[in-house]
Amino acid sequence: MVDIAVAVGLVALVLRAVVRRGLTPGSLLLALVVGGLGLWRGLGPGPGWLLWPAVALLVVTAADFFLSARSYARMPRTDAAEVKAQLLADCRSGDGRQQLTLAVAPGGAVLMDGIWGDTVRRDVVMPVGGCPVCLVEEVTAELAGPDANALASYRRDRAAGTNRLVVLSRGEDAWTAALEPVRASQRPFRPVGCPVHS
Repeated sequence: MVDIAVAVGLVALVLRAVVRRGLTPGSLLLALVVGGLGLWRGLGPGPGWLLWPAVALLVVTAADFFLSARSYARMPRTDAAEVKAQLLADCRSGDGRQQLTLAVAPGGAVLMDGIWGDTVRRDVVMPVGGCPVCLVEEVTAELAGPDANALASYRRDRAAGTNRLVVLSRGEDAWTAALEPVRASQRPFRPVGCPVHS
């Protein structure tokens, strides 16, 4: 029975790691525990075939970990106030963004997808000197208004433990805001030292 549970866990985690990129502390710990059980059962008292899915899971997990660490180390660090000022200036210019998608990754980076006419670009920055969640909320409030329904929903979802994407779209007269689900980890980032979000 233990071998069947370990095999199902190994296959499920390998499929999850291949389909859904990105590690969270919980998924890393689970992969290490289940991979370790698979190694133990495959090399010892269990069926030997458990060894191969365990090795595959541990290799994929290690690759994800090192790729995440590498991209985190290369990520540009920019002052939060400067990022906010640049986004607002770009969104308010006549030939600026037509759509802006904002999200805070579980590690605290701010993801900014922009659409200018036929051009789509993704930027990722690690804000310093400010809270990334405040940055997303302040840009949303500035563009769509502080009473936007999407902003209230974003705050409510964050408080409930679910992260969302904020999609801001330029209309004829004003910007509108909507929420979309996050396709990776939906656990929200908890800033340290922010009086609002820590």
